[in-house]
Amino acid sequence: MSHQFNSNTVDYDVVVCGGGLAGLSAAVAAARSGVKTCLIQDRPVLGGNSSSEIRVTVHGAGQHHGYGRETGIISELLIEERAQNHEPMFENGWVNSIWDMTMYDLAMQTENLTLYLNTSIIDVLKDEERTVSAVVGRVANAETDITFKGRYFIDCTGDAIVAAMAGCEWRMGSESRAEFDEPHAPLEASSATMGNSIHIKARDMGRPVPYKLPSW
Repeated sequence: MSHQFNSNTVDYDVVVCGGGLAGLSAAVAAARSGVKTCLIQDRPVLGGNSSSEIRVTVHGAGQHHGYGRETGIISELLIEERAQNHEPMFENGWVNSIWDMTMYDLAMQTENLTLYLNTSIIDVLKDEERTVSAVVGRVANAETDITFKGRYFIDCTGDAIVAAMAGCEWRMGSESRAEFDEPHAPLEASSATMGNSIHIKARDMGRPVPYKLPSW
C-alpha cells in the first residue's frame, strides 16, 4: 500500500536551494533587493560546514593575512555573533554553537525572505524550453512535499543536486593546473575529492598516551 504525502505549492521570485554560507548570503542579498525569496535547507540549522553539525571555522580572507577580513553579509554575521555571544567563537578550533542562532536570526529578520528547514530537494521540474520552472522539496518528518515555483533558482547545495537533477553537465574531482591557469592546482587532473570526514581533537597530556582504535 503506497503512502500519499501531503502536498503544497508556493511561488517565489528567487528560490535558493542550500542553506550554507553561500546559500544564506545569496538569499539575504536577493531579499534585500526587494524580491520575494525563499531559502531551502535540508538540515535543522543553517551554515553548512560552518554550522554546529560540522564546525568548520569561518576564517576565509583573514586566515593567512593580518590585514585581510571577510566583508559583506559574512562580515555582518561575524560582527553580530560577537555581540550575541560572550564565549570564544572558536572552541578548541571549532565554531561555537551560538553561530547557528546568529545565522537563523538573520534569515528570520530579513524582509521578503522565507526559510524552509529540514526540507530536501527531491525533484526538479522543467518547462518545454528545458528551463527550470520549479523544484520539489520533501519536509522531513512532516510527510509533506512542497513544490517551489520561481523565476530564478540558485543551486547552493554543495553537491549541485539541483543542477544534476536538471540535466546539467557535471564533473567531480580536481582539474589540472593548465585547464584554468590555477597556480596552486595539481599538475594532473584526478578524481580525488576532499576526504575529511572525522573530527579529531588533540591535547598535550605531558606524557605518552597510547591510541585506542574506536570499536567500529
